[in-house]
Amino acid sequence: MAQRLSPLRLSLALLAWRLLLGTGLRRQRLIFSIQIGAIAIGSGGALLVLVLFDSFQHAIQHSLTQYSGAIWIRYYAEERLSQLQPIEKDWLHRLSSSQWRIESAIHLPVLIESQHKKYEGVELIGVEPSWWHTAWRNLIDTPITEWQGEVIVLSRTLAQRLGVQKGDKVIMAWLADPPRLRVLRVHALYQANLDEVDRHVAFVPLPLVQKLLGWQADQVEIGHLFLQTPLDSDSLADALSWQLPYTYELAPIEVIFSDIFDWLSLLQQNVQLILGIVILLSFFSVASGFLVLQLVQRLRYELCWVLGATAGQLWQLTLWQAVGALGIGMSIGIGVASLLLWGQDAFQWVKLDPENYVLTEIPIRWQPDPYLYVLGVGAMIAVILGVLAYPWRRKVRLLSHAE
Repeated sequence: MAQRLSPLRLSLALLAWRLLLGTGLRRQRLIFSIQIGAIAIGSGGALLVLVLFDSFQHAIQHSLTQYSGAIWIRYYAEERLSQLQPIEKDWLHRLSSSQWRIESAIHLPVLIESQHKKYEGVELIGVEPSWWHTAWRNLIDTPITEWQGEVIVLSRTLAQRLGVQKGDKVIMAWLADPPRLRVLRVHALYQANLDEVDRHVAFVPLPLVQKLLGWQADQVEIGHLFLQTPLDSDSLADALSWQLPYTYELAPIEVIFSDIFDWLSLLQQNVQLILGIVILLSFFSVASGFLVLQLVQRLRYELCWVLGATAGQLWQLTLWQAVGALGIGMSIGIGVASLLLWGQDAFQWVKLDPENYVLTEIPIRWQPDPYLYVLGVGAMIAVILGVLAYPWRRKVRLLSHAE
């Protein structure tokens, strides 16, 4: 009787698989099906939450960095001053590098009106022709070859709200003392699909804004630093700060759009809370079903003890069953979640309200990290279940000869 399982040439993984799916009662199979369903729902839901939040956060950060620059160079503490302060373009040119480009600009709050709509407040940005060689060249409906004179570039959102089209004229009013008006022709339209930009930003040639402010041709307000290659913004800011005059400062994009990044941080906390609840509920539902099935299989473990199974072999048997149950459920959950993500990526089934979510659609970013996280948590739960369900020898009733 005192034989070991290894001489019987039985694979522990195969034996665990047969015990998991084997010849149990219909009630046992029902419990197993419910357990697999709970695992599939938990793993699929966790994967969806992780991928969607990572994609959403990355899309907003990438859009703001791509369209506004990773770092702004401006006069020190300008946001606390009552009027715009100029900086010299020569200093910006000295910071040029093959890894980034700096675009000079002036931001001016103005009112724009048309024949159909009055007093639409926008942030007018005066830019040089090289501005349209950045990522913005992919956002405008007409390539800009000549950028001078009394022209303006509006977003499609602003054009629709003003009731104008390309080629129409609008009136720009700057509430200075005295107020100054300009009649501008709509030169092109853009669509950034970023509500913070589309609703408030318009572009005009830089000399036009310099003339309004009475500035010289070498005076600008902000230098937008656009990264040409992936770099760490914090390290870059530390390196550049030593090359600037003490009256200038570097403002990362996280500081410029602090409201958006604070909102993203709050969303991240909510996601972590939701994931914690999902994992906790999934663990208890899976553990209860798995332990019930293990108790039902007590007689099989007793037979293994009689055949001379070692403690390590029994633990491997239990662990393989936990891995098998979680593997089946997680394969189903991850497969269904991946199919839904692919459908959203390909067909954009779900749209977003840009006023509340900044973006117009749910982006999908395919990265391995969410999958590795879900698989890692599943492996950890499998080990815990293997320990909890291990048939300790002192609790196992050996079969007598009469039995």
